[in-house]
Amino acid sequence: MVVLQMATRRTMSSILNRSLGLLGGGRSAVLASGIQTFGTAAALEEPITPPVQVNYTKLLINGQFVDSASGKTFPTLDPRTGEVIAHVSEGDAEDINRAVSAAFIKAFDEGPWPKMTGYARSRILNRFADLVEEHNDELAALETWDNGKPYEQSALSEIPTFCRLFRYYAGWADKIHGLVVPADSSHHVQVLHEPIGVAGQIIPWNFPLLMFAWKVGPALACGNTIVLKTAEQTPLTALYAAKLLQEAGLPDGVLNVISGYGPTAGAALASHMDVDKYLELAAKSNLKPVTLELGGKSPMIIFDDADVDKAVELAHFALFFNQGQCCCAGSRTFVHERVYDEFVEKAKARALRRVVGDPFKKGVEQGPQIDDEQFNKVMRYIRSGVGSGATLVSGGDRIGNKGYYIQPTIFSNVKDEMEIAKDEIFGPVQSILKFKDIDEVIRRANASHYGLAAGVFTSNIDKANTH
Repeated sequence: MVVLQMATRRTMSSILNRSLGLLGGGRSAVLASGIQTFGTAAALEEPITPPVQVNYTKLLINGQFVDSASGKTFPTLDPRTGEVIAHVSEGDAEDINRAVSAAFIKAFDEGPWPKMTGYARSRILNRFADLVEEHNDELAALETWDNGKPYEQSALSEIPTFCRLFRYYAGWADKIHGLVVPADSSHHVQVLHEPIGVAGQIIPWNFPLLMFAWKVGPALACGNTIVLKTAEQTPLTALYAAKLLQEAGLPDGVLNVISGYGPTAGAALASHMDVDKYLELAAKSNLKPVTLELGGKSPMIIFDDADVDKAVELAHFALFFNQGQCCCAGSRTFVHERVYDEFVEKAKARALRRVVGDPFKKGVEQGPQIDDEQFNKVMRYIRSGVGSGATLVSGGDRIGNKGYYIQPTIFSNVKDEMEIAKDEIFGPVQSILKFKDIDEVIRRANASHYGLAAGVFTSNIDKANTH
């Protein structure tokens, strides 16, 4: 079988491939009433006490952990229970101003970081990767506690990938070269690549540490300084990682971490005139260049010559990985009409085997959604699917009455115009659509506002390469 996957980040593909080894089997049953249950015993037990202490909850500004200027804090919650893990300093515009000042004046204009040799910067980044490996278990526990993803995923896949990313960027630090450009005259034309200045960064909550690596790593390797705002749902691991970067030798003020909310801290950072690279609001400030982290409604196309069992497993993983909270999730599963019924039945059986429960428990494949807002959003889409006439094949309800656990949910007989087929749900909801021929499915797969990723399952390489 040929499987083609096109995504915006090869690293995510690596995570998915190595995480496949973590998939376990669960128990399913059909009650006398006909109601289907999942391998969810773990979700109904008392939560496991995380094997880590929360030590860093303040803002990191100019190398010091400090309270917010207002003195305000906000709670970060355990998605397994909805209970408070810790109260974290709540930064706002004044704290952003302090952080940008530290990054721009003290660290960039006056500090050693942008003037260091690439080799010196690479040594610090590699030393940081060493420290992360030493603290793998603590970081993994914090990531799981604050986010809800399975601990095995955090510890065995995401933290090792985090280290590989930083070593990769460290390797680039002394390989950033300029150019001498031939000219038609006697002039000497030289291109120099220099640090931009202050990079403003906001990281999302679905992959807090990996997003930290993808954003912080290249900016530091190139000699820039950073003001980073964490997602308010998941501030803990960025603060811990920032502390390790300090231990690795990162000069004060090069990385500043502000926890807070988007309308206050995020907006202040995005519109700050001394930030030279940012993700949004650039046009309303100083036309700073942007890098956007976008969403998707990615098609997974299964042809009738594919190995159905393999296609079911991979399509299941592509959707349900990370509780469905993945930008490149394969959330539109197109299946050829000749194998449609077989695929749906096997996809249902796989969903019923999925183990949902406390992410600290060994063998759990799916933890809770991140918070009540996301939980309610997913449940609304499930109701929309039922109301629009799609067939609810499995799931469709919450698990237990504590925390944000949702049953792995599958809809069949989904039509293109339904909300569940058009919108990014960002949860454990698989929509299975039927198609007849290759021209039809290409047209329908491309009829989307999104364009992030795609997957093709076939044994015919010519068919896979058709576009």
